[in-house]
Amino acid sequence: MELINNLDLFQTVFNSAPNGIAVLKSLYDNKGKIEDFSILLFNTYIINWIDDKEYKEKPFSKVFSKINKTNILEQFIETAETGVTANFEQWYREEANKQCFRFTAVKQDDVLVVTMEDITEKKHAETALHNALLDAEKQKRLYNSILNGTPDLAYVFSLDYKFTYANKALLTMWGKSEEDAIGRGLIENGYEDWHAEMHEEEIDTVVATKKPLRGTVSFPHAELGRRIYDYIFVPVFNENGEVEFVAGTTRDITESKQAQEKLQQSENRFRKMIHQTPAPTLVLKGDDLIIEQINKHMLQMIGRGEEIIGMRLIDVLPELEGQYVWEQVLKVYNEGIPFDQSEVLVPHNRTGELKNYYYNLAYRPLIEDGEITGMIQVAVEVTQQVVARQKMEESESRFRALINASSDLVYRMDADWMIMQDLEGDGSSTNQRERGVNWLDKFIHSSDLQMAVHLISKSIVEKSIFEMEHRVINKDDSVSWVFSRVVPILDDQEKIIEWFGASSDITSQKELQNVIAESGERFRQLADLVPQIIWTANSEGFVDYYNSRWYEYTGYIEDEFGDPSWISKLHADDVYLVSKMWYESVHAGVPYQTEFRLKNANTGEYRWFLSKALPIRDKEGIITNWFGTCTDIHEQKSITEKLEILVTDRTKELQRSNDDLQQFAHVASHDLKEPVRKIKTFLSRLEDHMAGQFDESSSKYIERIHVAADRMFNMIDGVLAYSKMNADSQKTTVVDLNEVIKNIETDLEIALQNTNGTIYFEELPIIEGASVLLYQLFYNLINNSIKFAKEDTPPEISITATEQIEEGNRIAIITVEDNGIGFDLDQTGRIFETFTRLNSKDRYEGTGLGLSLCKKIAERHGGSITATGIANKGAIFIITLPFEQKVKDI
Repeated sequence: MELINNLDLFQTVFNSAPNGIAVLKSLYDNKGKIEDFSILLFNTYIINWIDDKEYKEKPFSKVFSKINKTNILEQFIETAETGVTANFEQWYREEANKQCFRFTAVKQDDVLVVTMEDITEKKHAETALHNALLDAEKQKRLYNSILNGTPDLAYVFSLDYKFTYANKALLTMWGKSEEDAIGRGLIENGYEDWHAEMHEEEIDTVVATKKPLRGTVSFPHAELGRRIYDYIFVPVFNENGEVEFVAGTTRDITESKQAQEKLQQSENRFRKMIHQTPAPTLVLKGDDLIIEQINKHMLQMIGRGEEIIGMRLIDVLPELEGQYVWEQVLKVYNEGIPFDQSEVLVPHNRTGELKNYYYNLAYRPLIEDGEITGMIQVAVEVTQQVVARQKMEESESRFRALINASSDLVYRMDADWMIMQDLEGDGSSTNQRERGVNWLDKFIHSSDLQMAVHLISKSIVEKSIFEMEHRVINKDDSVSWVFSRVVPILDDQEKIIEWFGASSDITSQKELQNVIAESGERFRQLADLVPQIIWTANSEGFVDYYNSRWYEYTGYIEDEFGDPSWISKLHADDVYLVSKMWYESVHAGVPYQTEFRLKNANTGEYRWFLSKALPIRDKEGIITNWFGTCTDIHEQKSITEKLEILVTDRTKELQRSNDDLQQFAHVASHDLKEPVRKIKTFLSRLEDHMAGQFDESSSKYIERIHVAADRMFNMIDGVLAYSKMNADSQKTTVVDLNEVIKNIETDLEIALQNTNGTIYFEELPIIEGASVLLYQLFYNLINNSIKFAKEDTPPEISITATEQIEEGNRIAIITVEDNGIGFDLDQTGRIFETFTRLNSKDRYEGTGLGLSLCKKIAERHGGSITATGIANKGAIFIITLPFEQKVKDI
């Protein structure tokens, strides 16, 4: 203790020691037991090692935290308690280093003096020496075991071509013992002359060049038939660097060669499939995304030739840099997430000029041995369809603007005149209240209803234009006269799909006719007040009167009237037909009505007019004169013509879309399935041909190919069902959702039994809809709940419903809730997208189309579907469906 008190002297002694020295003081717990040591002194050796100048008074176990994984501290405590000196060795790991120390612990009064010697190198040397001795013992055994245990042929030649060694596999192939084979040459051991001569020359080459030599040879085997062997001869040098022997190994590579040939055939079929697929397709490989394969359709689409094979895609199309589509390419390659999107805008250069193109894109990563090595891109150009739709939308905007500028009421109706819907327009001539269903009783006066029904039926049967003057009831219960003209819209099968109509207020004309019957003079005065052209003719059809509107329009002076005047104002193309119809009506004594163009004297333009004339009879029924009107219908005519053009364009666009869909369905059902079917067929033949010869790894690869092919079949079927969803219309019926769920419960009985699953539901609503589609909607949701159940937790699916009123309509709110694996809230926006998978396809099967179909079905019924979820706590789907459907087909 006196030495310790003289710290300077004591530290000098410590620091002169070549090993570590520590002086420790015992630390006790509340029971008086030693639990650790407080550090009093370290010599320089330990201080430099731990690199901690402030070590004093710190617990030993804190400074040397890694001792907790050893028994060093326990042995120090035992020495401090018993006084028995401890001497032991211990490996100690600090960061990346592992060292071995010999510790000596001596108790001196109330302190513990510990010395530590680094014996790591000594231990390594001892270990190396021990291992070397073991290796020397094992070397011969290993040499013989390896050479005799391998199926390869191993041998050694002397420089005179004699065998000095042959392993067990070679002796077995020869059918000889070691005594019969060693010391003999190639021909003596059964080699043919050409074969022996070839190897002797190769032995001479190895000796001369002092370099290994490798080759391949094929010759028949006594039992296995013709085999292919790969061999290598290597020089064996003596201590002077001279070749004293030639050693060799030979391996039977027949199966691997055959497998390589089959693999090459498979790759050739894959390449052939890429080139035969009707969609523009290319294959990119490597981090630089090099174009490895590209079919002619893709080359034609981008305007390049086969010289681009082997080039980076970004070098071929540098304008893609920074574009949205290029970001998706990199994302698919880097993250392995497939990309599917329709009508993607891609500005790029095809013909020497940067233009905008639109594509339906599908990108898929290529994965080999679990690593992404490239990607497949399929791009179908839809520029014409997108541009056509945009032009149609512009046309519709112009059409609606034209309607809004018109004073007429413009509307549309379904094929059987059951539902009427207003388009934009002034509509001031009619009562707009509560049209839609049962509109006929509300729109047409009861006195004209029978005639209207007759003319409507006639137009539907004959697919002809409906025209009628009739009365309507206004909001204030007053009565007005309108002229209605409704045009049928036909599809390519000549079937009526809907009607477009326009109604003009003609109350003033009708009132004028009544006035004329009372007083001719009063008629003339009033005739000049109306905006229409009014005229009269004698019983022979000679025009004898025009109101002031005629003279204002034609520029004639008053009293210029008669046949020569009106004929000269007609459009040349209308003269013959108008004259013919007018005089036929005069001779037959029947009302006259036609449309023609009249020239405006002020503007020089021709405008369309609707001309009507009625015979006026005396008490005996003899025609005394004719009363006629000409109404300017130019705006209405323009609207009708534009409507017809718009409808024609729409019909063509719909037909083109249907044709594209049918073509896609054909490709999906035949062209795309056929290569997959062939892969399955030839894979099965390969399994039969190689039965029993595949090792475990090969069998696993074969099984993965089967699984991938089956998944491709399911994906094609899913895409086909998804693409046909909009094409197939369904009749609406009354659907009891309770019965729908019961049927689904029966169909999923096995799945529910296997998982101990339960479906809870009661008092679900009865609604209008397509029963087949509603079954599909709830089947997909319930099947998903079963499929995505948590492990060891039986699925529980709860289906409840409430009712609410939205804008006067009854809406069913149906909730489907489960206790499955759920999903993260940030995935809510993606869950209804096509081909979206939130979980591993190896663990959960499916195509990623189920929820997309659910969304389409809900929207086709005029409803919606939303989803929320919490990971590992379940998912909730909320479906809104109207109780009543507005149309019969959805």
